[in-house]
Amino acid sequence: MDTQLLDDILSCPTLPTLPSVAIRVLELTADPDVKMEELAQEIQYDQGIAAKILRTVNSSFFGLRRRCSSIEHALVMLGLGPVKSLVLGFSLVQTVSGENGDGFDYQQYWKRCLVSAIAAKYAAEQTGNKDIVDEAFLVGLFQDIGMIAMHRALGEEYTKVLEQTGGDHTKLAKLELSEFENQHSSIGAMICERWKMPYEIIIPVRYHDRATACPMEYGQIARCVGLGNMVHTLLESEDPTEHLRRVYQKGMAWMGLDESQVDQIIKDTGNSTRELASMFSIDVGSVANPDEVLVKADRQLIELAKDQKIEGFAAKQFSELLMDGDGTDALTGTLLREGFAKAIRETFPSSFRGQRPLSIVQLVMDGFDDLASVVGESAQDEVLISTVVMLRRHFEPMGGVVCRLGDSIFAVVLPGIERVDAVHESDACCTEFSARLTEWVTDLPEIKDCVKIAIGVATLDDESRSMLVNADLLVKAASQAVLAAKASQGSATRAFVPRKKAA
Repeated sequence: MDTQLLDDILSCPTLPTLPSVAIRVLELTADPDVKMEELAQEIQYDQGIAAKILRTVNSSFFGLRRRCSSIEHALVMLGLGPVKSLVLGFSLVQTVSGENGDGFDYQQYWKRCLVSAIAAKYAAEQTGNKDIVDEAFLVGLFQDIGMIAMHRALGEEYTKVLEQTGGDHTKLAKLELSEFENQHSSIGAMICERWKMPYEIIIPVRYHDRATACPMEYGQIARCVGLGNMVHTLLESEDPTEHLRRVYQKGMAWMGLDESQVDQIIKDTGNSTRELASMFSIDVGSVANPDEVLVKADRQLIELAKDQKIEGFAAKQFSELLMDGDGTDALTGTLLREGFAKAIRETFPSSFRGQRPLSIVQLVMDGFDDLASVVGESAQDEVLISTVVMLRRHFEPMGGVVCRLGDSIFAVVLPGIERVDAVHESDACCTEFSARLTEWVTDLPEIKDCVKIAIGVATLDDESRSMLVNADLLVKAASQAVLAAKASQGSATRAFVPRKKAA
């Protein structure tokens, strides 16, 4: 680290400074016994910020049933955290005001910070961890304050580094270290520390671009912000498919969020951005329609599957173990029956020894054989490929391997996944299949009555290990569950659950 350069940056006379109301709010809220009346009075001294807070808390972003008429009322209705977040957020915007012609792209800066902050807030809400919602939002807003400091201290030198990223923020830290032996995340954390912010803000700001390295105590906040940054990248991308898959994967790995929860975060973020940008008086330029982004990503996944350009990482590992050919289906790009058998053989022994569970999901498309005569072969292929894309979206983030066992039969191998999680995603697939059939085949509304899916789930775990003593029995158990699902009126999931022995 270049300590002299660091000192120069931190002593820059044009470094951002918080207004007095924010400093006083930080001081007061550091006291767990702070009186709401005193805090409300302090905020009201800054009439501009007080008015913005009231306008924001009465917006759809907070969704209050009754209109809030005063800061004290807002503190009672929302609690200390949200009001404190708004004071600091508005203060940050006030202190980081752009100067025309200074070479810094404030529009993109604020767009990334605001979108990431909103997505981080929604991610924290989806995890059910309400205690970190406000911190996640604030860290998203403050995460890049170090960029402002470095630009104001280093000027054109830093502008050149920003240009080298080509707009890819993930490249910035490496370039900063190479050029200055310092990076904006560390400098931002030091600024937050100078402003006497709590460690719940300081530490995640330091680790916002490497969330998994964040100390455990603050790790979930950093992960929410990290996911928020990925949502921003997704909404900005012209080719959202791979970015969406990454958000799904990290949402599952970091927070246990399923695909539908991640979709909701993306939709809520996109729908809230323009309104909150107006509240904060921030120019973020155009804002992508989140529903259109998700539809575009799905469409690209389907086209890529048709062109054989996508393959799950886990599936690729197993296909490389096959001796003859590449072991993949020519239409869908999934592993074939041989690949499925290989995946089972590779994963069954460790699960049977009790090291981890192993779930098998089988899917049968009921009515598929008659579909070609109704809608034509090309539409039949469209349904097939779209179903595979759906399975990949739901199960690949969990480490699943999607395989095609027959014309209309698929299976997913899920190492390390419990029965309840496999059933949850399978139910989500049934719901999505029924809802989206008419999107996949747009000129035949009655197609939803022509075909349905039946999904069977079987899991090797402590409960079933004495019964499912080999891989064939595990597969057979999943097939029995499929037969039970086929007896339902519509698309359905059934799970094989071993009967408990009578006492």
